[in-house]
Amino acid sequence: MSFLNKFDFYKVVGDSMNPFFREGSLIVCSKNIDNLKRGSIIIFKNKPTEINNIKRIIGLPSEKIEIVDGILLINERMHEYNDSFKFPLNLSNNVNQWILTNDQYFVIGDNILNSTDSRNYGLVKKSQISYKFICKMWY
Repeated sequence: MSFLNKFDFYKVVGDSMNPFFREGSLIVCSKNIDNLKRGSIIIFKNKPTEINNIKRIIGLPSEKIEIVDGILLINERMHEYNDSFKFPLNLSNNVNQWILTNDQYFVIGDNILNSTDSRNYGLVKKSQISYKFICKMWY
């Protein structure tokens, strides 16, 4: 496989990843989706619409994700190194919970209050993921 067959360009559509990406940002993505980690940015096909989406991985396979009083809990603990998720993640006082299987991810847009993501359409299977973000070409 040649170098160019391992990478692709993606133009960001929408504002769900602000401030990290703006509408129209051009990014380089890898077709190698092994070693996905919490914080990785992925491009995937959303099952209901089959449209490409770009979001950040928050929950990993086999984890329990909860939103309680606007606080994100991973396996019943607040994530220790990321303060950015300590503000309302939903607009209601409901407790939301997701139990991920061994091939599912929980994703959220960086523009947390204006993002349609796993809180709305559910979990993302690894088979839906096309690319992972590598670098920005222009912002």
